[in-house]
Amino acid sequence: MAVGRKYERDIDILLAEEFAVSHTFAEWFLKQTRFSQIEAKVLDVYVSRSDTTGESDLVVLFEEIGGGGRFALLIEDKIDAPLQPEQEARYRLRGQAEVSRGAIKDFEVVLCSPKAYAAAQPKAAAFDRFVSYEDISTFLRNSDPSPRSTYRADFVATAASKSVNTWVKIDDAATNAFWAAAYQIAAHEFPILEMKELEVTKDSTWINFRPRDMPTQPRRIYVSFKGDRGFMDLTFTGSLAHRFADEVAPLLQRDMTVHQTGKSAAIRIKVEGFKVSEPWELSEPKVREAFRASERLIKFFRENRAKLEIASSKSLPEPTFE
Repeated sequence: MAVGRKYERDIDILLAEEFAVSHTFAEWFLKQTRFSQIEAKVLDVYVSRSDTTGESDLVVLFEEIGGGGRFALLIEDKIDAPLQPEQEARYRLRGQAEVSRGAIKDFEVVLCSPKAYAAAQPKAAAFDRFVSYEDISTFLRNSDPSPRSTYRADFVATAASKSVNTWVKIDDAATNAFWAAAYQIAAHEFPILEMKELEVTKDSTWINFRPRDMPTQPRRIYVSFKGDRGFMDLTFTGSLAHRFADEVAPLLQRDMTVHQTGKSAAIRIKVEGFKVSEPWELSEPKVREAFRASERLIKFFRENRAKLEIASSKSLPEPTFE
């Protein structure tokens, strides 16, 4: 018996059960995160946990064995629906609220989806961690040969199958060639960006840069590279731009401006936009200019880190948590 169309809620319930009843699964999943060296047990699992900032598909609460406190994984499941504006940032606000009230000491925001989905969604890079449906399916299949586990492995695997769902990544040779050439420039001329080789959908020009020293908590800080618009944004999640701008005004360089981008504040450098459909000889100087602006923003952050983080902490929205 097979279930045809899978929905995200189906995966939510399946994963919640695995976390609740299978220590082996919970241990494996934890090893995919930055808590991989911590021995912990699952205390509770919440499905569709909501507050005024929105809904977390799954919240898995862990407690360190032998003491050390509690921490949580906040998990967003995606099959084919697009990520909503600032969805990752709103997860982060919910996690930070739990830290602030003393319920947990730490957390990580995780995206679970098909590999092709994550590759085609620029916003996916904002999550702390990515765990693919394919890897979950492989673990379930290999960890237990029972018919039940095999069925569940197949269930997750087919949720990742293009033939089952309507969402597809559009593979495009011109887009791939464009970003392969851009990657070579970044790798050789702008190593500060720590750019990774990309798998993006057709005509995509939005990517993110987050060098390893840029924090993810209490706010995620990264460079949002919006190539078609020419916006290079040093982004501070969960911040109000009108408050942030007053705090950082003495630090800004002449061509830097502050903007609200969803629920984040961003320090922006404007450059000439580009499209991947342009001939490479026209795009190449624009890409270099964009990389150069991104490099400047990363250096700017490093030079002013303490002041910028204080400014961001003073720019939070009014508390909305109980």
